[in-house]
Amino acid sequence: MRVYVKTPARLHLGLIDLNGNLGRMFGGLGVGIDNPNIILEAEHAQGLVVTGKESVFVAELAKRFFDMYKIRPNAHIHVKQVISAHTGLGSGTQFALAVATALARLNGLNIATSQLAFDMGRAKRTGVGTAIFEKGGFVVDGGKKLGGSVGFPPLLYRQPFPDDWRFVIAVPDIAKGLCNAEEVSAFDKLPPMFEGDVAKICHLTMFKLLPALAERCIVDFGEALSAIQVLTGNYFSHVQDGTYVNREVADMIGFIKDLGVYGAGQSSWGPAVYGVVEQAQAKGVLQKVREHLSSGVGGRAFIARGQNKGVIVRVSK
Repeated sequence: MRVYVKTPARLHLGLIDLNGNLGRMFGGLGVGIDNPNIILEAEHAQGLVVTGKESVFVAELAKRFFDMYKIRPNAHIHVKQVISAHTGLGSGTQFALAVATALARLNGLNIATSQLAFDMGRAKRTGVGTAIFEKGGFVVDGGKKLGGSVGFPPLLYRQPFPDDWRFVIAVPDIAKGLCNAEEVSAFDKLPPMFEGDVAKICHLTMFKLLPALAERCIVDFGEALSAIQVLTGNYFSHVQDGTYVNREVADMIGFIKDLGVYGAGQSSWGPAVYGVVEQAQAKGVLQKVREHLSSGVGGRAFIARGQNKGVIVRVSK
């Protein structure tokens, strides 16, 4: 048996509640994108063999899966494509779930994706990456309940992303975003978000961002998204260099905004940044972004469309 897995990537567009006075925290906004992707294949083997890209990391994920489910290691995993780690495109969750899904199928286990995410150490704050892995599209989760039995963040909203909208994404060649212990330390240092800012984010989400998405109004969508990014970013300025993670990212977002995009922001901790454009604008904006990167810090830029389906899994014998 051979199991083929191809994941979407994701843009994390913001957190909703970093105050927690209603007994829940976080809540995420995110969208699946059609590239880059993690592509891997798994088949039965004597022991654990990992070949291809990111082999050390994938071996660690596989060992975690086998230990969790008390299965003797029995797979050859070959990794064909990857999402660059710690760039804000969701590689950690997509990789963990890709490996776990492949090994579960290989061993005849029927385990819910949310359970796999928990068991692989994901969804510590939001379920955005897991929802995008499973379903794709634009998603909103309802945050994590504080105290008592902590369940998986509920998926509150999922909407297909418009086919004629695009993201122009830039990944500057600078220090990667916070991860693992650094991320935990950053959250530990943050004070509760001002309740008025939480209210503004909720208001923008419920009465501008989501209606604009449903009605395919890119102007209102972009304005709401940019405003949410600033509110969230200002809160995180306690642990990053201002509204965005550093000066280079802030400059890149300013440059992208000046190109006439409808909305722009930083995905997760960056350094990936994005601009929302109509399909007809995308190539022109991309060219200017690439020229800007080439004349400055360097990096890569590409166009992505919304990915309105989740992981692709194929099993062959």
